[in-house]
Amino acid sequence: MYSVFLVDDEIVTREGIRNCIPWDNTPYTLAGEAPDGELALHSLKDIKPDILITDIKMPFMNGLELARIIKKEQPWIKIIILSGHDEFDYAKEAISINVEEYLLKPVTSSEMLEALNKVSIRIEKEKKQLTSMEVLKKQIQSTEDVMKEKWLGKLITGQIDTVSAIEAAGGMGIDLLPGGYAVMVIDLSICEGNYSQPGISRQIIASIVSNREDVISFALGMEKHILLIKNIHQDSENDMLYSIAQAIKFELQRNTNYSTAIGIGSTVNYVREIVNSYSEADKAIKYTRLTGKKIIIGATDLKWNQEVVQKLENEAPLTTKLRYIEENNIDNLIKENFGSSYSLDRSSNYDKVMLKEFSKSVSDLITELNEEPIKLIPELESLKKGIVNEKTNAMEQTKLLLKEWILFRDANIGSKHNSQIIKAKKYIKENFMSQDISLNSVASFVNTSPNHFSTVFSQEVGITFIEYLTSVRIKHAKQLLTNSKMKCSDITFETGYSDPHYFSFIFKKTTGCSPSEYRQNNSTKKETVTSLGQ
Repeated sequence: MYSVFLVDDEIVTREGIRNCIPWDNTPYTLAGEAPDGELALHSLKDIKPDILITDIKMPFMNGLELARIIKKEQPWIKIIILSGHDEFDYAKEAISINVEEYLLKPVTSSEMLEALNKVSIRIEKEKKQLTSMEVLKKQIQSTEDVMKEKWLGKLITGQIDTVSAIEAAGGMGIDLLPGGYAVMVIDLSICEGNYSQPGISRQIIASIVSNREDVISFALGMEKHILLIKNIHQDSENDMLYSIAQAIKFELQRNTNYSTAIGIGSTVNYVREIVNSYSEADKAIKYTRLTGKKIIIGATDLKWNQEVVQKLENEAPLTTKLRYIEENNIDNLIKENFGSSYSLDRSSNYDKVMLKEFSKSVSDLITELNEEPIKLIPELESLKKGIVNEKTNAMEQTKLLLKEWILFRDANIGSKHNSQIIKAKKYIKENFMSQDISLNSVASFVNTSPNHFSTVFSQEVGITFIEYLTSVRIKHAKQLLTNSKMKCSDITFETGYSDPHYFSFIFKKTTGCSPSEYRQNNSTKKETVTSLGQ
């Protein structure tokens, strides 16, 4: 399926495209819409569609301005321009931005589908090109390129002094004079049996940053790709860095069969400090490898010190797994450690040994959080000795212990962003009915940049900001449809939507039925329950 986002200030045009195309019978899904470019930009950062359909003339930010920004920040998005004017200057500018299709209004559903089909063919063609041997052959570097990469590797690892670095950089066509540098490390872990993926990944990364003069891209060994971002302004630091990281991670996940981790170092002002930014980004990658979490993480997300890194490196493997375990992984971990005896009812000596190991690790982790283990879980003292309750067995006792640990951990720890996410969710709960709520407004409320907030929110919550906001709105709409006699048009505004037709479209897309059908079905259920109770 290809996701499509629609931008047009004319509600008639939006309704026409939304209602006249049989989306359910096509390989396309309408992921969202907006009445102007500025509002669209906020949503596009979060939704990341495959195709953008946008009008040219709109208030606040026109379609060409929007297209120019999107081609820089989310270069994979294919753009279809709609124009009510057959003007050569518009078409010329659209071509210069590398817009895929340029359609004159009014546009019929068949014309729109034809344009979408052309664009989707291009998307598939590009995906095939990325995996073709021809592309990989083009990855073969000249001796000059190899020497340049080696030099850049020495630069970020601190093997070259500042004066020598600036002098040599000029000779290689690299400008190191502007201040504001940050290093991004992209972990390209090789999948067993698929050694072409790092090459494909580098081609994807190159396609994303090739049009950016502020990014130097190079490989560092087989499994690391480095971006040296320069000339960073403090006011746009986080937003720009996380925007690039999101684009890379999204495209790698879409075009390869494995996820990747990205570490972002803090911004530094001098060439001699680039090594510090690289060190931070590399430690962030080390953290993702130790925890098994393939995420985007920056120096501002975690406070790094040698003691923390050393602790993680020297920690027993079981303790590391328990530190980050989720409840749905308990059974797998138990089977992995208790082995073939998992299905037996009785507790063997081996089982008791494993119970001791689990109990010791849980006890250590609870102590780490400044809590007394025995006070929190009184039976821990006997469990650490392998003493099992007669009513259960070692494996079941271990499962119960892990569930208690997870409940305690989640209530007392998490990432530094937990309070930020809680604050954001509370704000959404209190303001979802406002049509002005957006990724940007919530990010501003929790005092972070939109792209940083978007990254953190999706990684912590498991769904994007837009998906979460939609779920809150639809949940409220369901309650109103079931428990009130409000008109659907009034419920539209009560849940934060401005267009009843769009609200109905989103409701059906989310629930599988229209608002009126949902009300009728739930009214029937209530009547049935009432009659049974009489």
